[in-house]
Amino acid sequence: MLAEDVKPDSEEQSEPTKTVDLNRDDALQISIADALNEQDIVKFTVHTKTSLERFQKRDFQVTRQHEEFVWLHDRLVEDPDYAGLLIPPCPPKPDFSQSHGKLAKLQAGDSSMTPEEIEKLKQEIQGEYLAAFQKTVAMHEVFLLRLVTHPIFRENARLQAFLEFQDDLACKSKSRTERAGNYLKSLAKNFDSSLANFKEADEFFEDQRSFVTRYINMIKDAKTKCGNKVQRRQQLVAALGRVGVAETHLGHMYPVENRVGEILRQVGDFTGKAQTIEKKLAAKEDLKLLDLLVYYAADAVAARELMMRRVKALQEQDRSAKALVKAQASGKKVLESQDAAKAAEERAVEISKSAKEELNTFKKRRVAAFRKGIVQYTQTQMRQAQEQYRLWKGLLGELKGEPVE
Repeated sequence: MLAEDVKPDSEEQSEPTKTVDLNRDDALQISIADALNEQDIVKFTVHTKTSLERFQKRDFQVTRQHEEFVWLHDRLVEDPDYAGLLIPPCPPKPDFSQSHGKLAKLQAGDSSMTPEEIEKLKQEIQGEYLAAFQKTVAMHEVFLLRLVTHPIFRENARLQAFLEFQDDLACKSKSRTERAGNYLKSLAKNFDSSLANFKEADEFFEDQRSFVTRYINMIKDAKTKCGNKVQRRQQLVAALGRVGVAETHLGHMYPVENRVGEILRQVGDFTGKAQTIEKKLAAKEDLKLLDLLVYYAADAVAARELMMRRVKALQEQDRSAKALVKAQASGKKVLESQDAAKAAEERAVEISKSAKEELNTFKKRRVAAFRKGIVQYTQTQMRQAQEQYRLWKGLLGELKGEPVE
């Protein structure tokens, strides 16, 4: 599938947005209706249905690129009004490097490859490309769903422009200087000790800080191990494909009436079918386990950043209170200091209140998503194991000359 619309058309490719538990709201519904890949650019068609009066139409769609999703995410992060909210993680940049590498090998025309191997490689490239394409569509759709189902984010003017404005949002690629600046900011954020060193008086946030710190480390380790598991499964799928092609090719070297050749062709055919079953399991393992871990690793970092913003608000409250005491002692700028201290206190209280609600929602969403993903993956394992059992039982029966059930 190259430069074609993406639509889930099988059980393995369905439920692209269900790794996150989201409540449906009929007042504002969005979906990524399709996506188009043009070389290194993916264009997403974002479809919106709404009954909200602030939108000009009730049903409309726009075309957006990945950089425009990044633009929307960054504007939310920079907005001080959202300091007390858990901002959904930005969707990852589309990555088709794996299938592009294999496509280059195919286009190079390796003379050592047999026609069967070339056909298998084509199918492998198509499958990997489709999986990567649908994965990036799902991640971008989940980001938008998190926003439009949130009672505060959904009112954001930039989100409305993202959904409704027909032209490009003029999101230029960042220069090297800007990227370097952002990199340094990310380093500073990673090494920010304000959260770790802050003496927390609220038991709820102390528990959350301890949990999120451990959780980020544990989910990072789980993500690495799951990634290795998925990679090994994909290697098994590729190996089955090569073995099936080799068995079939070897079988064709014998005369048609030769029993050995017939057996080799049968085994080659069944190995190919076994590869298809294993490929389904690999796709589900990637979607229901690895993608889930990747998403919630990013969501956990967003939760930590929320708590860091709260700590900074509390630190500002403390500084303002000390400045007020100093102003009262000197008799200078007392009213200004009182206003600043009051504003800082109100902001810290407001951020703490909303942060508590957001972190409780984060827990519920996370638990529900992991439970659902594990159940669905387990069901897939059972289903694929039954298919493999029937497949190899049928092969053994054919080799023994027994009728196939």
